[in-house]
Amino acid sequence: MRIAPTVTLLSGALTIALALLPSGVASAQTISMAPAPATPELHGPFLYAARPGTPFLFTIPATGQAPLSFSAIGLPAGLALADATGTISGTTPAAGSYPVTVTASNSAGAATATYTISASTTYSLTPAMGWNSYDSYGATVNESEFMAAATALKAQLQPYGWNTAVIDYLWFDSEDDIDSNGRWLPSPSKWPSSAGGQGLKPIADQVHAMGLSFGIHIMRGIPRKAVTANSSIANSTYKAMDAGNSSDTCPWDSHNYGVRGDTAAGQAWYDSIFAQYASWGLDFVKVDDMISGTNYHQTEVDAIRAAIDKSGRSIVLSLSPGPMQTANVADLVANANQWRTVNDFWDTNGLSNLTDVFTAAGNWQAQSTLTQGHWPDCDMLPLGYVGPRSPVGAGNRTNSMTTLSHASQVSVMSLWSIMPSPLIFGGNPTKLTGDAWTTALLGNPEVLAVNQDASGTHSKRLSSSNNTQVWTRELTGGRKAVALFNLGSATATVSVTFAQLGVTGTPAVRDVWQRTDVTGMTTGLSASVVAGSAVMYVLSPPGSTGTGGAGGATGGGGAVGGGGTAGSGATATGGSGAGGTGGRIGSGGAAGGPATVSGGTSGSGGLTASGGITGSGGRASGGASSGGSNGSGGSASSGGSNGSGGITGSGGNAPSGGSPGGGQSSDGGCSCSLAAEGTTTAPLWFLVAAFALGAVRERSSDRRRRPRGQRR
Repeated sequence: MRIAPTVTLLSGALTIALALLPSGVASAQTISMAPAPATPELHGPFLYAARPGTPFLFTIPATGQAPLSFSAIGLPAGLALADATGTISGTTPAAGSYPVTVTASNSAGAATATYTISASTTYSLTPAMGWNSYDSYGATVNESEFMAAATALKAQLQPYGWNTAVIDYLWFDSEDDIDSNGRWLPSPSKWPSSAGGQGLKPIADQVHAMGLSFGIHIMRGIPRKAVTANSSIANSTYKAMDAGNSSDTCPWDSHNYGVRGDTAAGQAWYDSIFAQYASWGLDFVKVDDMISGTNYHQTEVDAIRAAIDKSGRSIVLSLSPGPMQTANVADLVANANQWRTVNDFWDTNGLSNLTDVFTAAGNWQAQSTLTQGHWPDCDMLPLGYVGPRSPVGAGNRTNSMTTLSHASQVSVMSLWSIMPSPLIFGGNPTKLTGDAWTTALLGNPEVLAVNQDASGTHSKRLSSSNNTQVWTRELTGGRKAVALFNLGSATATVSVTFAQLGVTGTPAVRDVWQRTDVTGMTTGLSASVVAGSAVMYVLSPPGSTGTGGAGGATGGGGAVGGGGTAGSGATATGGSGAGGTGGRIGSGGAAGGPATVSGGTSGSGGLTASGGITGSGGRASGGASSGGSNGSGGSASSGGSNGSGGITGSGGNAPSGGSPGGGQSSDGGCSCSLAAEGTTTAPLWFLVAAFALGAVRERSSDRRRRPRGQRR
């Protein structure tokens, strides 16, 4: 029989689904719940770009015991680092690639990594990461709520790279005021700081002061009120009636008319509103109603791109809704940084469900002309606490928590990461405190490193059959990410050979959800994957071990960063059991060194740090731990921190109790065909204690057209 999905916290890993197989052997899938260690760790993106001459703002993502202090070597002229916050700001230098060595320090040690600043007309070189207000607030978010969410984003997720806060739909409603040039003004009842014609600049200033980027949602076109009044278009001789097209309307929102984007008046209109947004300090814009059915509004997309390029800011352009058509890929790649692949994806009652997302992803992965800086977008992530005023499905959620099962959430994050898709969190960041599951899901640095890898590549679906899929993405340093998906309703074995992956020899295998090295996979990958879920691995070239995260940023000469120095592996203090693996030698290229830790004992060249995998007492028979706790010094070494190609040591992401070193089998969600040291069977009493009945039913998509206010 099979046991329905359940949730149980077990020794540092959250068991998300259990199944008792006919043979009586239990299997379980888990994700790492290991908190960030006290010693600093530096995270991606390790490649960040902006247009030359525009304002620059980037905060180094870093975890570790507060307070942290930062230093940098190699910052180009015009940029400065705030040593207390890690925020780099100033004016983007002349075109070029600038490697910067950054060190984060605290009382527990230090970590160093190379970040590459690219000054280029192509930016968003890794997919955007951040938070959008729509899933939790619909069209009703106000200033205090937004700022509370941005503050929580800064505290909870920015240390892992989530760096953009976006106000979604109808920030001008209900007053619907326009200025003398026909442009929408923020609602003073929602945004009191906008009084006196300040617009959203006071909000942007507060967001920027936290080291975050600021974004808004807009509808394409021109306010109908402006056309009725025939307002003058700023900095031009044109009027609103010259630009607006009253026969071009949105089927689900009545505020705007379309714009004749291929006319001088239409271009002047978009120039005027992006000049307004630039004066507010905008970094990200989500433009809605860009497609209706198959009617792609290409002339307006082109005009918006031209207006952004004139604005004096490096504004990321996101197009919505979906599904955008692959037939328009050339124009999308030429003009947009990201575009929706599906209609609205929700955890319940959405216009698109997860099956639709996989179908669309399959269509887009087949496009050979996708390039770095241009990303198919699987839509926002309705995870965690989705409220308090979610416009869709609120009645189907228990205490406003997402209806997606934990297994499905792992599948979502795996697909979005390997695609790679932008990662825009839709849950409420203020509710992450105390939500260990969602925090671990969104804050797994090795999963996020796959998404933020500096290679700029797009993934490929290697196989799709019998409700299972295999996806792969080429990473920096000669590494490869592989995701195995089970879209069916029962646990299934998903396999792929190294030959099918184009891998020669026997690579080092890292389970990134478990944050553990896997041994014994000599000819390929094979895992028992829980229904509706996924496992994901990073393969490193033969002779290397562990994972290197996102690898080094591409340098100006095209050399991929990949250090070759040893990782960290701080000294263990929790016992003298089997030694935890120390930092491993980085594999990869020429530019950019790996993140390294000083403080504690370095794992030099893969030497073991004491106390890592199991605590004193070692591994008892049956796999249960007896005696001491896991060695605390075996926390994941930052020797393979992203930006280096160096391979992450696995000392601190130790399995619970007496799990054997290396492989992680049933507890790791792998159930692979491993050698003896790579497999373990938990004692029956341990698994029985974890059983709980009650399925988390996933809602199918409600394909009805959304009323006004329920589109994003």
